[in-house]
Amino acid sequence: MRDTEHPRTRLRRSLRRLWPKSLFGQLTLIMVSGTVAIQLLSSSIWFDVRFAQVLEAPVRLIASRTAPLLDTAGCDPVVTIQAPAHYQASCVQSPSTAERHKGLRRTGLLLEQALAYELGREQRVRVLSVELTDPQGQPVTWPSLFGLQTAMAHVRFAVALADGHWLQVSGQELQGWSGESAWALIADYVIRVYVLRIIAVLAVCWLAVRLCLQPLRRMSDAARALGESLEQPPLRVEGPSEVRQAAHTFNAMQQRIIAMVNDQSFFLAAVSHDLRTPLTRMRLRVERMGDSPDSQRLKLNIQQMDQMIAQVLDYLESAKQHTCQIIDVDRLVRSACAELCSAEERLPISGHAGAVYANEVLLLRCIQNVLVNALRYAQQVEVRLERTEQGVLIQVDDRGPGIADSQLQVITQPFVRGDHSRNCQSGGYGLGLSIAKRIAENHQGSLLLSNRQGGGLCVRIFIAQRKADTALINGCAR
Repeated sequence: MRDTEHPRTRLRRSLRRLWPKSLFGQLTLIMVSGTVAIQLLSSSIWFDVRFAQVLEAPVRLIASRTAPLLDTAGCDPVVTIQAPAHYQASCVQSPSTAERHKGLRRTGLLLEQALAYELGREQRVRVLSVELTDPQGQPVTWPSLFGLQTAMAHVRFAVALADGHWLQVSGQELQGWSGESAWALIADYVIRVYVLRIIAVLAVCWLAVRLCLQPLRRMSDAARALGESLEQPPLRVEGPSEVRQAAHTFNAMQQRIIAMVNDQSFFLAAVSHDLRTPLTRMRLRVERMGDSPDSQRLKLNIQQMDQMIAQVLDYLESAKQHTCQIIDVDRLVRSACAELCSAEERLPISGHAGAVYANEVLLLRCIQNVLVNALRYAQQVEVRLERTEQGVLIQVDDRGPGIADSQLQVITQPFVRGDHSRNCQSGGYGLGLSIAKRIAENHQGSLLLSNRQGGGLCVRIFIAQRKADTALINGCAR
C-alpha cells in the first residue's frame, strides 16, 4: 500500500514520540534547549571579544616595529622607506579611504595607545583596514578564533607626521598563542560554559520538579484513595496559592460526591424499602382472591417486583465498606459450587488460590452471582483457581451463546442485560454482574468478561493481595 502521509504530518508525529512524557523530562528539555540557544546567541558577543583578543598581540607588535620609522620629523614621498619583513611603508600626501569595519575604531585606539607607549608622545593614527586570515589566506571563522588554526592579522594604517605628510604602513603579524593545545582550550571552554551550565540547569529542574510535584503527588494519591473509598480524610491545604486552591477544590468535590452518593443511595434504599409495604398489602389481598388466572398473574408480578427490590438493595449494600478478614478462597468456592451444582452441571473446580484478605459475605455473593449467570445462560461451567503475586484469580468458563462484542464493556453496568428481557424466566434484572463487579472493585480487584474460542464466556474475578495484608496472611498460615 502506497504511503500518502504528508511529510509534515510524519515529522510532527516523530517529534511527538520524542517529546518526553514526564514533567521532569519536559522541563529539562525546555530549560536545556533554552540555555543552549541563549548561549549560542550570546556567543556573538564572545566572537567580538575574541576578535579583539586575537588582534591585541599583533597590533602591539606592529606598533613596536613601526615606532622606529616615526622617529624622523618628516618624510619624502619620492624616497623609498626601508620597512621590516612583512611590512610595507610609504610616504603619502593623504591617506587612502578607510574601509567600513566595526573593529577599526577599537583597533585604532589600541594602536594609538601602543605607539604612545613606544614613542613617549601622542600620535594621531587613522586605521584604514583590519583583517584576520587563516594560513590559507581566507577570512577567519569560529575554529580559527578558538585555537584550531593560527590567525594572522593584516593591519593597514596611516600616521600623521609633523611636516604634514602621512606615513602609510601595511603590516601583518601572527596572533598570540598559548602553550596549551588547541583541543585543551576548547575542551576547557566547552566544559565551563556548556557542561557546567547544563548540569546546573538539570539540578534546578530536579529541585523545581520535586517541589512542584510533591503536592501533585499527594493529590494523585488522594484521588486514587477516593476511588477506593469516599470516606477519606480531606487533603491538606498547604503549599503555593495555586496548590492551595486546587486542594480546596478537591476537598469540596469530595464532599459533593459523598453528598450525592449518600442522597442517591438513601433515596433508592428508602424507595425500595417503602415499596415492600404496599407489596405486602397487595399480596394479602391477592391471597383472598382465590386461584383465578388473574390472581396467579398478580402473584407472579408481585414476586418479580419483590425480587427486583431485593437486588437493588443488594447492589446498594455491595458499595458499603465492610469488615475484612482472612478468607480461604478454595473453601469458599467449593461451598458456592456445592450449593449451586446439580446432576446436569457438576461445576468442576481446578487449581489452587489460597487465602486472601476480604469480606467473606461479599466475596461469596460475588462468586454466586457469576456462577448463577453462567448456569442460567450456558452449560459446561468450569471454575479455575490461580494464585499470583498480585492476588487471587477466580475464572468461570462456560459453553454458551456468549455476549456480543459491542456489549462486553457495558454488560456489567446496572440494569443492562444481553438479551434485553425483564422476566424472571429468562434471567434477572441486570444487577447480578454489576454487584459482582462492584464487590471485586471494592476489594481493589476487577471483573473482566471475554468470549471464548469456540463459543462461551470467560469471567475473571481478580481479588488483589494488598501489601499491608501479606504479612498478616503469612503469619496466620504459619
